[in-house]
Amino acid sequence: MRGLLLLLLLYPFAEIATLVAMTDAWGGGVTMLWIIVSALIGIAMLRNQQLGALLTLGSLMHQGDQVSLYSLLWPLRYLLAGVLFLIPGVISDILALLLLLPLKGPSIKRPTMPPSAADNVIDGEYTRVDDPTDRSRHLP
Repeated sequence: MRGLLLLLLLYPFAEIATLVAMTDAWGGGVTMLWIIVSALIGIAMLRNQQLGALLTLGSLMHQGDQVSLYSLLWPLRYLLAGVLFLIPGVISDILALLLLLPLKGPSIKRPTMPPSAADNVIDGEYTRVDDPTDRSRHLP
């Protein structure tokens, strides 16, 4: 727990240090262009996130019995990568690119649906046979 807290406290300083090193190596204009382009990529990813999730889930429904766990988590990974692209810095951009890698994870078996009541229908013909009624028992 302490390690995670320390990592969260050191992360902004590591991002600033990488930006300063990048500015020192390539110049301020290139660094500013990097930050602006990565933010625009993040905004575009977040705007198109709903369509991507819908297409991913639609394609998973047409696959066979085996579905990859990573492909089920793709919409979440895509959303997190978009947020990481919005954060200015090189480390967050590298983490976003790692999230976008097409990894093939462990397969999970899709649950099969039990047969519905519509599958148990028997086709046939019928005629209704009523008992003969006594007309004398009717009210006049």
